[in-house]
Amino acid sequence: MIKGLQEVTEVVRQAKKDLEANGGLKQVVFVACGGSLASSYPARFLMNEEGRIRVQAYNASEFVNATPRNIDANTLVVGTSTKATAETVEALKKANSLGAVTIALSGAPDSETAKAGRYKIVYNHADEWYRDETLVHTNSMGTALKLAFTLLKEYEDYPYYDQAVEGFARLEKIYGKAREAMKPEAAKFAMTYKDDTVWNVMSSGAAWEVSYSDAFCFFQEMQTVHCVPIHSGEYFHGAFETTDKDLAILLWKSVGRTRPVDERAERFLNRFAGHHWIVDAKELGLDQIDSHVAEYFNASLMHPISKQMIAAMGDVRMHPMTYRRYMWKFEY
Repeated sequence: MIKGLQEVTEVVRQAKKDLEANGGLKQVVFVACGGSLASSYPARFLMNEEGRIRVQAYNASEFVNATPRNIDANTLVVGTSTKATAETVEALKKANSLGAVTIALSGAPDSETAKAGRYKIVYNHADEWYRDETLVHTNSMGTALKLAFTLLKEYEDYPYYDQAVEGFARLEKIYGKAREAMKPEAAKFAMTYKDDTVWNVMSSGAAWEVSYSDAFCFFQEMQTVHCVPIHSGEYFHGAFETTDKDLAILLWKSVGRTRPVDERAERFLNRFAGHHWIVDAKELGLDQIDSHVAEYFNASLMHPISKQMIAAMGDVRMHPMTYRRYMWKFEY
């Protein structure tokens, strides 16, 4: 059994009983902030691509202050926070008050987030999941993705569920090899970009999570440098006008149906840029997963590789990934 899958399956089936007692499931809503919100993106992308159930996502603070009117007893609300992001805790409580069935994804079983959900699923949040390939899918992203595959199986008789389960197993070996292969590349990346303070990061499909997390979590929050996340397809509708030989650009090249979107951006970069770096999920081995489901694992592989690269850059810059100017230090 894949780590964490049994717990996810049990919770989904319990939640399904509650929803069926209320007349069924009409929508799934993810609420969170920052990296926790980003972590649900592959799950949302999967469900929107493969299912008929309406899937939405909201910043938790926005959900609390501008609650959608359609939140009711036929809604499954999934709130994610490693510990107890106040806005996410309040969002879960708000959803509970409206009769929604809530699932809290949390890094600890006794956190305020876990307590706020009708049901809870605990994921691995410690940094060892970056270093131990058997834990690569046990983080919030992998847990949300398991949740999405399981919802599709339970509600839509998803035909590639077994391939997805095998995908999680294969991901462990793929990531283990990729992490080792990227060690010299991460060092080269670090030395090449240590002095850059403005970045563009691009991706598409389920890998959009990587650009979002890179921009807001790794570069801006953890390295205090400006970064713009750009969808590879949207790049040609404004952002490419800023491209020049000196702008630092990182492109995450996906496996799957949106790969041509990334390839178009790559061709432009190779022609007009010059200070760009491309990471290809296919070269890292992601195409070893069944083609029906491989694209949904793009971010699961790329996200830890991204942290490996940017953490190496942080080491060279002598700017620890743990450094913060404001977070946890002031009221805000």
